[in-house]
Amino acid sequence: MPNAQINITPKRSVAFFAFLSIFMVGVSYLLLLLLAVACIYLPYLLLLNTQTLQMQVILLFLGGIAVAGTMLWSLLPRRDKFDPPGPLLDRSTQPKLFREIDKIAGALNEQVPCEVYLVGQPNAFVTDRGGTLGFGSRRVMGIGLPLFFILNVSELRAVLAHEFAHFYSGDTSLGPWLYRARTVLIRSFQNMANLQEIGHIHILRLLFTLVAVVIKRYLIFFLGVTNFVSRKQEHRSDELACLIAGKQPAIHGLKKIHGAALFWPVYWEGEVAPIIGRNCIPDIGEGFRRFLAAPSIAEFVNASIAEEPRSAQTSPLDTHPPLADRIAAMEQLQAQDPQPDELQASSLFDQPQSAELLFVEKMNQQIPKSTLRHVAWDEVGTLVTIPFWRSEVAKFGSLLLGKKAVSLPDLLKQLPQIGSRLPDPKGTLLTPKERTDRATHLLGMAVSLMLLEKGWKLYTQPAVFHFRRAEETLDAFGLVNDLVAGKLSPEDWVQKCSELGIAEDTLGDLKPQTIPVSSA
Repeated sequence: MPNAQINITPKRSVAFFAFLSIFMVGVSYLLLLLLAVACIYLPYLLLLNTQTLQMQVILLFLGGIAVAGTMLWSLLPRRDKFDPPGPLLDRSTQPKLFREIDKIAGALNEQVPCEVYLVGQPNAFVTDRGGTLGFGSRRVMGIGLPLFFILNVSELRAVLAHEFAHFYSGDTSLGPWLYRARTVLIRSFQNMANLQEIGHIHILRLLFTLVAVVIKRYLIFFLGVTNFVSRKQEHRSDELACLIAGKQPAIHGLKKIHGAALFWPVYWEGEVAPIIGRNCIPDIGEGFRRFLAAPSIAEFVNASIAEEPRSAQTSPLDTHPPLADRIAAMEQLQAQDPQPDELQASSLFDQPQSAELLFVEKMNQQIPKSTLRHVAWDEVGTLVTIPFWRSEVAKFGSLLLGKKAVSLPDLLKQLPQIGSRLPDPKGTLLTPKERTDRATHLLGMAVSLMLLEKGWKLYTQPAVFHFRRAEETLDAFGLVNDLVAGKLSPEDWVQKCSELGIAEDTLGDLKPQTIPVSSA
């Protein structure tokens, strides 16, 4: 564990890349100023050397003034507005986490960030935000909620050390200048495109197009150079992370983050968001850990990491080196691994459930505070999923026309009409296909409730969802989807209904709730 400042060998390359970044920023502003001057001065020379005034020359001069004005407008500094990316973590309520941050800051003799936020991605970041062109800015850190549940303490320490290394190397001090220059170039190019649209006179369109092409070419060159510098900065930060937290924790943490980044959006949209939409909140981080541990997901993640060395290629516009390159560089470092702390990083949190609730309420301002009911993943089926099915079937079961399960194939042609009678979610206008998919899902819910009445038990966990009876498992929604897609014939459906004992049961006919459920 880092307790004192470490000895770091200075590298001339760090200063060189910093100089290169500053040089590119200076060239950017100089280029735009020269373009602005040229667009006025060259047409002005034509006016002076023309015996008789020509309309095209006058228009060119006026167009040059428009270009110069656009350039100067694009160059005007804007105050940096920082929108908090998540809830602000407080030192008084999370003392263990801040002690860890303090130790890493001390190892690099760096100031602790003014603000530390809990963010909703499996990643971390640092930046200098606020002020103008970096002046009057403050240090900000963001730590991803998923990291506390997929990493151990040593691995999270390596991630935070990597981010502090960006402070140490001055990367974040250069960041506002690079961001500003990139923004100015992009804004200038977009404004030139707008001038092209309103400039219907040929000579003006030619001028605007020429200037836009010059800016675009330089912007591509600027991004290529500055992103090359960014990739070098990432390697340097990896090196310092290994010196502070150890080589193996840094490598293992990087691999875990790579896999988590692939599936966090899928997990959130497919597992968490529907539960929150029903006024409940599960253990988000613990659920993500279980999600990644599910055999089908774990297999995909491992395969993705294994194939990375063969598939990764660096693009000039990439801000980070490929995973394989970063791992290979770290493996070559002469860095000792301290005694690992293999406790889950969530142990640094006081009351993880409270932090998760704070995060959800911050990111969903429309949810009234203290209205979400906590449910464990083992209770989701009982308390959330099945009650939702019963509610939906109770409201819309009449649309199924009282058909028996064995007659479900007869309803397939009516799915578009059934879907059109289901109200769209608030604030959303669904397409005809999406409405048909909702009707198909309604059929799946009705069939699922039938199965529960026949003694099947619902087994639901992150990335796992099926029915069980004795040693047999069943995917009810998959069966309905296969029937709708034509992968399951009507004859096979009838036979399946008979085997399941639901052939004569009526779709949408709800019995009193005596449904056995298993979530574990």
